[in-house]
Amino acid sequence: MLLRALTFVTGVASAAAPEKLLDICARSTLAGYENPEDLEPEDWYVDATRYAGLLLAVAALIAPFLPTPSEGDDEAEEVEDGPVVDVIESSD
Repeated sequence: MLLRALTFVTGVASAAAPEKLLDICARSTLAGYENPEDLEPEDWYVDATRYAGLLLAVAALIAPFLPTPSEGDDEAEEVEDGPVVDVIESSD
């Protein structure tokens, strides 16, 4: 639940202010370089960040309503313990 909330908040933040998010990421990733503040992201990259954030927020909202393998699957397949090896017999 906490991870889903954090994902939603991150998605909304990147959709609402992608320039600020890209600035924070650039400063933290390019900390060892001489002039990371002089770099400006292209417009398409800012738009892509905005759409990715929007998709992330929507995914976090619909995730609780999607079925998981542990839910509603009463007839789960039993898995045998041991190594999984295919044996190929030769026709000689």
